[in-house]
Amino acid sequence: MRRRGCAYPVVWVNAGKHARPDKLRALIQQAVDGLPPSCRTVLLLFGFCGNALVGVEAGRRRLVLPRAADCITIFTGSRKEREAYGSGTYFFTEGYLDSGGSIVSDTDRVYRLYGEKRGLSILKRMLGHYKDFAVINTGVFNVAEVKARVKDFAKLPGIPVRVIPGNLRLIDMLLAGEWGNDEFLTVAPGGSVTFEDTLSANGV
Repeated sequence: MRRRGCAYPVVWVNAGKHARPDKLRALIQQAVDGLPPSCRTVLLLFGFCGNALVGVEAGRRRLVLPRAADCITIFTGSRKEREAYGSGTYFFTEGYLDSGGSIVSDTDRVYRLYGEKRGLSILKRMLGHYKDFAVINTGVFNVAEVKARVKDFAKLPGIPVRVIPGNLRLIDMLLAGEWGNDEFLTVAPGGSVTFEDTLSANGV
């Protein structure tokens, strides 16, 4: 926003609801509905994670959002770049680690419920599909510190950790009003985000 010279009002939504799409959808709708009438266009910086955006209503406003299958797409800059890492990579950012809804906090809950030995077995099954952990360097947090935190956690399942470059071009384009291509979805007043919208992210 500083680089673009814009000073839009920002409403933060609790990322800890990421694993609960219905609750996240309700929070997003509440945030949209709670904006003052002077806000005619709302920029939604979310991916279609868990279909949490499906059903969000524009009301009297216009909604604009990236056609991103998940939030990792937003941090890596494109669908193509996201898919280049394959399905065996588990991604981390500082915000995700601190959200209260990360795999790290889930593990703490599993350990409390089942004890360390059985909890570790459950953790390894949960992460059995993943070959590596990737910290996305978005340039807005201390990468070395976050990598150290992830490495500390990664010792348990024995998964290697690497740092990958982030790319915030989709965020930059959203703020700049550069929505005239198939990388963004615009929902007109009176409309809502549909499931079909989540299937048409061809250009991301």
